[in-house]
Amino acid sequence: MPKVLFKQSGVEVEWDGSHESLLELAEDNGLDLDFGCRMGNCTACQQPVVKGEVEYPNGHTGEPDEGNALLCCSVPRGDIEIDA
Repeated sequence: MPKVLFKQSGVEVEWDGSHESLLELAEDNGLDLDFGCRMGNCTACQQPVVKGEVEYPNGHTGEPDEGNALLCCSVPRGDIEIDA
């Protein structure tokens, strides 16, 4: 299972696919991150990806800044570090 490290908070958890998104995983592990629409439109949930890649299984219409991911609608493609 891929490991997800939320670098600033020091939270590292395994991605087992039981969450809809990285945002839900973060919330279920005690992180309080910004978000708005939860559909990838507003880009309020974007966070820098330090290492690794994400994918958007259900798509999104907002565009994150270069090197960032929309946590509300993304899942990891493997081990990942997020600067959150």
